[in-house]
Amino acid sequence: MKTKTEIILFAALMISLIPLELFCGILAYETLGAVTSQVYLVGTVLFNLAFIILAFRYPSVTILAVIIFALMVIPYQLVLGQRLLRVQAETTRIVAYAYEQKSQAGAFPANLSGYTAIDIEMFNYIQSFQLDETGEQFTVYFRVGTENTSHWYSSKDGWGYYPD
Repeated sequence: MKTKTEIILFAALMISLIPLELFCGILAYETLGAVTSQVYLVGTVLFNLAFIILAFRYPSVTILAVIIFALMVIPYQLVLGQRLLRVQAETTRIVAYAYEQKSQAGAFPANLSGYTAIDIEMFNYIQSFQLDETGEQFTVYFRVGTENTSHWYSSKDGWGYYPD
């Protein structure tokens, strides 16, 4: 490191950004799946180790690289995290609707045609509403960041998730 200012700036960035990047790597498990989450976590460790080594020789460039890496990881995962919360909330409302229909009509609805979405944007992430053959159980499937991952609510088993 060449100047005291560069040392302080680099240390402050590393102390503040690495925990956020690791949190985003863990969040990626829920939003993008297990494989992508592992790539985020391993990438965070490896890139930041490289940044620490490079900072001694090229402090200004490394500070810029740290910021760019953080901007590649953190905002996208925070957006997906917010989407996860919103689509789970919409799914919870669908589940409540299904149970309300069962209570009022004596049966779960066959589909969601009678349901009015509160968060219309998140309703697009609802993949399906399925009744079993007997009509006694239902499952609502939804996704967040990729169609390869599935979250669901089942009237039989509750909440579930398959990451990849």
